[in-house]
Amino acid sequence: VKLLALLTINLVAWLLEAPIPLLILLALLISSYVLLRVPLSRIRRFLLYALLVSQAVVVSYALGSRIPGHVVYAVLPWGAYISDMTLLYMATMIMRFASMLVGSTLLLSAMRDVDVIYGLLSFKVPYTAAFAFNLAFRFSSLFLDDYKMIRDAMILRGAKLDEGGILQRARNYSRMGIPLTVIALRRMNELSYVLEIKGLGFKGRRTHLHEFRWSARDICAVLLLLGSLAAVAALRLATDLLSFPGWPLA
Repeated sequence: VKLLALLTINLVAWLLEAPIPLLILLALLISSYVLLRVPLSRIRRFLLYALLVSQAVVVSYALGSRIPGHVVYAVLPWGAYISDMTLLYMATMIMRFASMLVGSTLLLSAMRDVDVIYGLLSFKVPYTAAFAFNLAFRFSSLFLDDYKMIRDAMILRGAKLDEGGILQRARNYSRMGIPLTVIALRRMNELSYVLEIKGLGFKGRRTHLHEFRWSARDICAVLLLLGSLAAVAALRLATDLLSFPGWPLA
């Protein structure tokens, strides 16, 4: 159910293109943090990544979009222009990404490794694929921790990573590639031993410590999630309420 909720939140945020519904979704997700007493500090570790994505969205739409609007603020030599709708669409894309980030962080904070693996197994996903999917989530957080550790170490040694223009900063941060690669290779070596211990690749029926079974509450939650996703998809395809600029701006 948790995995389906994770998928549903991301798909709903992807289907929504109207800024007001996306803002409502983002507000509901943030309110869920308060209701479930999940510390907002869990999002803090992803703020740098969110900032980089937001900058990429702003630069790409500011330099290469042609979205008609009521007011045109700037016309670029290569034909692109920045209008009021361009700014609104930038904010919409940032809210879409923020909704995915906040919703995913909320659910992942309440999930254990065993929840991911057994949840996928309940959908008849092979154990190897479920284990690989779980590793992808775990290594993403480990990569961020390694990145912060190397960055702090370079700053302590006197490296000026944030000085200069964009190209100079890119060169500065590119120096982190070698230590990150070395750490990744070490983790891959350790992971190979772990996979061998877990018996991946051996044939035969695998036994599990815990056996999760579907309950009536799980079925109701799944039906609610699928119904919500189907309703959003139907509104997105059949009406303009969830398309840009959408309700109530259309």
